[in-house]
Amino acid sequence: MNFHTNIAIHYLKPKDNSFISLLSSISILGIVIGVMALIVVISVMSGFDHALEKKIIGIESQIIVLNYSGSIKHYSDVMKDISGIKGVESVSPFIYTDIMISSANTSTGSVLRGIDIKTEEKVTNLKKYLIKGSLSGLNSKKYNGIVLGKVLAQNLGVSVGDKVLIMSPEGQITPFGVMPKTEKFTVCGIINSGMYNYDSTFSFISIKNAQTFLGLDSNTVTGIEVRLNKIGLANLYAKKIGKVLNKKPSSSFYALSWEELNKNLFSAIKLEKLTMFIILSLIVLVAAFNIISTLIMVVMEKRKDIAILKSIGASSKDIMIIFMMQGIIIGLIGTSLGLICGFLIGYLEKTYHIISLPSSVYYITTLPVRMTLGEFVVIGFSALFLSFIATLYPSYKASKIDPAEGVRHE
Repeated sequence: MNFHTNIAIHYLKPKDNSFISLLSSISILGIVIGVMALIVVISVMSGFDHALEKKIIGIESQIIVLNYSGSIKHYSDVMKDISGIKGVESVSPFIYTDIMISSANTSTGSVLRGIDIKTEEKVTNLKKYLIKGSLSGLNSKKYNGIVLGKVLAQNLGVSVGDKVLIMSPEGQITPFGVMPKTEKFTVCGIINSGMYNYDSTFSFISIKNAQTFLGLDSNTVTGIEVRLNKIGLANLYAKKIGKVLNKKPSSSFYALSWEELNKNLFSAIKLEKLTMFIILSLIVLVAAFNIISTLIMVVMEKRKDIAILKSIGASSKDIMIIFMMQGIIIGLIGTSLGLICGFLIGYLEKTYHIISLPSSVYYITTLPVRMTLGEFVVIGFSALFLSFIATLYPSYKASKIDPAEGVRHE
């Protein structure tokens, strides 16, 4: 330990002047509270962000491949090309269209998805969200099966085993003119993803029934879902898949990642997270002002000590470093305790789920917490940086004290 640090620690120890010791304690406490609040809030927001990602990817695929022409013909060949790309884990075809769906009680709009059950389970977690019935009913030979979102089923007043009528807005040409195409389906399952937009809108049937209902041939689908080995590379692979598929003449494919499809939602979360970081950083800033006041009081009290140190050979730079070290030590203690307290609170909530959330309002039942090393480093560095900035003015003033003036005032 060099003499700068030694003297700085010596000045921080409680002495006769309890007021300065109190100011130091308040400064440390302010930093502890600020850093702890930052850790807890940012970890909770990261938890919500991560939980939302899992929910979205559970009901949607990581990448969807579409065609500007509106449909993909000979989709099995396209699936082979996508599967040949290193890093692609699985693919599945789907059909996507808007419909009207009716029950004996009411009618409402819905987004109909035709899926291949065998391959769908490899790209999404649709089966995981099934709360009634089974997906196998979609391939039933006895009836046309349909799976509804929980809220959609409630709005229609139906459950498993009930019948619904679906209507295509495109219609079909008859001797009486263009008539909307309708077909009866039996509810074979209900899903609850916890996401209102999905549960109130989506309905699922088999891809064969969707092709028949929409008048498509067996080799035509709307798009292809893609699952990757690494979810974090979705944007990169979306561009890569588009380039691979468009190598053929007259190809007009494009791929969208789950991040692009939900860009507005996650941009809003990131902006909110940044805003909370800035607002809560003001707590640390207030604590930094406490450091300034503490150091100014110490400088006023230690004028004689500063004069003596300069008289025995200490330079103005040495004096400045001593008081800078004192402020940095205050910041270091406060930041360390704040990080530890924030981690403990986050760990307890993550492990024991102390705070519960109403399932009717939120898509999760407990307060989510996700702590990352990067966020700890950024918050810790920010607190230390503000503490360092707070030391500059008092340290500079201390270094400018004239030895003769300091002794004479004593």
